[in-house]
Amino acid sequence: MSLPSLKPVLRSIAFLALMTGITVTGSLPGADDTIYLGGAHGPQIYNPQARIQPGGVEEFSFFFIDPSSNIQGFTIAACFESPLIALPGSFSIENTVLEDVGAEYVEQQFDNDDDDGDGREILIGILVDFLPPFAGQTVPPSFLPQEIGYFEFYAPEDAQCFECYTVEFCDNINGTGGVFLSNRVVIGNQSIPPVLTYPGEICVPATALFIRGDSNNDGIVDVADPIFSLHYLFTDGVQPSCMDAADADDDGFYNITDVVFTLYFVFGIGIAPPYPYPECGLEDYPGDDDFNCIQPSGGCPECP
Repeated sequence: MSLPSLKPVLRSIAFLALMTGITVTGSLPGADDTIYLGGAHGPQIYNPQARIQPGGVEEFSFFFIDPSSNIQGFTIAACFESPLIALPGSFSIENTVLEDVGAEYVEQQFDNDDDDGDGREILIGILVDFLPPFAGQTVPPSFLPQEIGYFEFYAPEDAQCFECYTVEFCDNINGTGGVFLSNRVVIGNQSIPPVLTYPGEICVPATALFIRGDSNNDGIVDVADPIFSLHYLFTDGVQPSCMDAADADDDGFYNITDVVFTLYFVFGIGIAPPYPYPECGLEDYPGDDDFNCIQPSGGCPECP
């Protein structure tokens, strides 16, 4: 058999190893340093924590680090907790390194059944070079987390607030099928387990209720709030737990102007803080200033 005719066979073996979790014997230099991670989709800096609003949908991503190997494929096997629901068919490699290299095969399974004896599971299978003419494309090495792909979680309206739900990598799971799979990468036509895995989590809510101007988070806007802000801004005071509330004038910055704004209002010579004030509320979700509140306040302890 000539070498060119062997290529489809070798790729078929790699595919079989990928989808069945079989580890081919033998070793490759540098093939044991792949790391899997879970976390938020979108930010340029890896963040293991994604946040979701009750009744909302949020994207969650899987990542890899491998500083030495060109990867031919991935199997991702993950478990997650109720009440989260993974939306079937939502996994995508759009705008990831896998789209850049032209990954040709992506298969997904989402198991949201708590009563099937194995809990809620996710299985993702990816082969980079799967179709003729078998050009040999791979995912290049990376010292930094690279996104493999992302999918959507739904959080029911009754999801418990101020809780985080873990999404972890689990071996020997079968999703909605009958074949048990494990976390693997395909390198040099061998199926190899990642050396480390780091779980991610989905936290509820994405933004909590707050009152604008309530920098000390006690549910009341009074003279204690500008004093609290002065201590934080100019001494060693405690950082506000809700920066959106501390941004009293809602200009996207937290500085001395917020102190002056609040003092003018408290002593009756200024205008009231912008919404949400005086009742608890949310600004646009998510806000554009990275000040989003995620903890309950004394005056707004309930779930949004």
